[in-house]
Amino acid sequence: MKRLRHKKGMRVKLHSTGSLVRAHRGGAWTGLSTLRVPIQEPTGKFALTKPAAKPIRRRMSKPCRVRQVALWLWRNAEPIGWAAVFLALSLSLWFSPRTQLTRITVQGVPAEARATIEQVIRNRIRLPLPLTDAPRQIERALHQQPWIAAAQWRAAGVGAAELHIAPRIPEVLIEDANGARIFADPTGFLFLPPNPRAKPVSGRIQLGQDYPMPQQGSFLEGEMRRAFTILQAIHPRVDVRNPRALVSKTQGVRLWLEIQRGAATLLQVRFGDASALDTQLQSLTRILDTPTYRLEEWDYIDISTPNAEVVKPRSTPPGGEP
Repeated sequence: MKRLRHKKGMRVKLHSTGSLVRAHRGGAWTGLSTLRVPIQEPTGKFALTKPAAKPIRRRMSKPCRVRQVALWLWRNAEPIGWAAVFLALSLSLWFSPRTQLTRITVQGVPAEARATIEQVIRNRIRLPLPLTDAPRQIERALHQQPWIAAAQWRAAGVGAAELHIAPRIPEVLIEDANGARIFADPTGFLFLPPNPRAKPVSGRIQLGQDYPMPQQGSFLEGEMRRAFTILQAIHPRVDVRNPRALVSKTQGVRLWLEIQRGAATLLQVRFGDASALDTQLQSLTRILDTPTYRLEEWDYIDISTPNAEVVKPRSTPPGGEP
């Protein structure tokens, strides 16, 4: 390293490699990046350095906004997709007729029960139906009516729904000695229909003085259940008219019916307690297939003992019905 005076009053420290050049003026060192100073070359000659080149700023192009948005969407495609699904589900729930009902149409209700059904709906629903209430609550409330077999909601457009009600079928009428009436559906469930004058499908059961009337909402049991099964078994026959059964604790089950083959023939069949009902129904089928002229000769047929039927010849008015 050598020192030389470049200008008056300035000391210059030179490195042989030219890597560092600083000038000291008044005790303070200053940078000489823009100062041309002599540098001694290895040959011993002095040469002035070239001024440092100014840095070139590279001009950056502005990114395309559309491309940025596209890249952002691509990176977040999965969460955006899930958000769209949840939004669609929320909108479907909000506009569903089950959650935003403004109009309800009730179908299948007899005229005698419309006021009752409307009152049940008013007590359970407030229109529009809030999301916290489910139409199943209305269905359960309607199922508490014994004469309703099924109640189901169906969508009928935005803000509208239909409530389909299926009443129970009055399969058999049960009447006690005092004239009280109740009906049984095809499963043997007991109910009171909205129309008290409804006609039974399969026939009628008359209860004796010693037999209590069953309660609504229960199922038939004992001799009443067996008499109910007998009426259902003979219902498909086209030649049987007005079947009716008398049930009592002392005389068991007795059946009266009319055989319609030209002239009507009244027939009485006694089942006892009907404990062997399957075998007795087979005997009843054979009896009903008997020619009419033979049936006219019989007052009643006792099949209380299976495979040992007893026939009483007619000596009273046909059928001997009390």
